Amino acid sequence: MKKLYFIVLGVTMFHGLKAQEALHNYGFLKIHDMGAVGFHHDLINDGTTDDNQGIAGFFSNESIIISGAFRPIFLDMEIMVNKDLYLEIGVGVTNNTNFILGDVVTPRNLLDINLDYINDSFYNGEDNLIKVDGYAALTSKQDFIFPIGVDQQLRPLKLTSTNTNNSAKSAYFRENPNNPTTFDISFNTENRTDILLAISNEEFWDIDAAIPSKVTLTWDSESNLSRFLDDLSNIRIVGWNTSLAIWEDLGNTDSSGDFETGEITSDTFLPNDYSIITFGGSLSLATADLDNYLLTPNGDGVNDYLHFDVVSLSPNNKLRIFNRWGRSVYEEDNYTNLFNGRANVKNIVNSSKKLPAGVYFYIINLYDINLKHQGYLYIEQE
Repeated sequence: MKKLYFIVLGVTMFHGLKAQEALHNYGFLKIHDMGAVGFHHDLINDGTTDDNQGIAGFFSNESIIISGAFRPIFLDMEIMVNKDLYLEIGVGVTNNTNFILGDVVTPRNLLDINLDYINDSFYNGEDNLIKVDGYAALTSKQDFIFPIGVDQQLRPLKLTSTNTNNSAKSAYFRENPNNPTTFDISFNTENRTDILLAISNEEFWDIDAAIPSKVTLTWDSESNLSRFLDDLSNIRIVGWNTSLAIWEDLGNTDSSGDFETGEITSDTFLPNDYSIITFGGSLSLATADLDNYLLTPNGDGVNDYLHFDVVSLSPNNKLRIFNRWGRSVYEEDNYTNLFNGRANVKNIVNSSKKLPAGVYFYIINLYDINLKHQGYLYIEQE
């Protein structure tokens, strides 16, 4: 059996707080190596509790609140709180969190109040009834799965970054993005890039990170994908671009599952550029006869223009070209093979100028022969 080894310098008091007892730390509280402390009542931390080497256990048939002026940092935490552990101040963990019973609940309008996983810390025991209902965070990690959800649903977000994040945080919301309760604005699902056909009205995630990353999201039967998707191959992760105030396609580099359960991984993007993310549906590639093209508009007479032989069979046509975010950069009725890597859409930056080198997506409708071709185009600019 583990023994109790902890030291308190200063003044620590047990007292009643609105008919509920609390431990109030005014000084220095430290759990030593191999030690364990069980908190059965609220913890008010107005002192120092950031150099712990043992286990801090929170056990109660009721709820427990952690509050105070300074956030405590524990080596290990065990959580068995029947009516949930509420954070009114952030809490850090440097090793392991053992979820046994009850959620860790944080205020969704105060992002700095979170359960923070520091360096090599980890967790176990999470499920639909045991998770972070609010914001979980990381410190000094490159990859992490946030154990987040709401009510009786675990809806984790996996972050895979290109480098180490100094910090990042995430929360899940079972809300319509058109009418969110926590955010001050509406994320209008009708305001989306041309390549996107629909946006989920059921749920969304907030992910804040300053390093380019991929994210993996899961869905379940309550995601109701069939309300906006006819074909699961069209599913995408989409994000609300904060500066442009529009939903953009963040890609689908890997996905699996059916309409009831599954997961999807995005392309690499910068999370801090997007207020929230969720599921969306894009134009389908599944039934298209695909051709991919290389365009090198340098005037050497080779691949200077995007050339389709098939337009000779259907002068009545329309070509649209999209960038990687699904924004239209070029549109032309009755296309005659004259696209040379320059935009012609007025509502984008650099209209009528050279497009940046990179991968683009095209759709050409051939009305005279009732066909549609879709594919990818790589533009190589000097």
